[in-house]
Amino acid sequence: MEPISINLRINGKNKKFVTPNFISGKLFRDAAEIAEDIESSDPDRLYTEKQIEFICAAFGNKFTADDFENGIDARLVTRTIYGTANYVLGNIAEASQILNPDSKDGEEPGK
Repeated sequence: MEPISINLRINGKNKKFVTPNFISGKLFRDAAEIAEDIESSDPDRLYTEKQIEFICAAFGNKFTADDFENGIDARLVTRTIYGTANYVLGNIAEASQILNPDSKDGEEPGK
């Protein structure tokens, strides 16, 4: 399965994080709940602690919840959480389109 990546600003530097080769089955259940939360458009179900913890776990806990919250561009929070949930659910093409809407066929912009 092709990995996905996100960029976070940590200690003033942009750092790229890539999903690991193995993603546990437990994350699938979490991803389904998170996708449902976001699709509900209920403001109380958007950007929760559980969603932040899910992002950390989906990327192999290579960064902390604080790193994510402080390092993600606020305009990309929901897109990043929803795209990652779709990736874990196996919707790879959809996840790539959500995370990189300006690219063609999931390619990173500028490539």
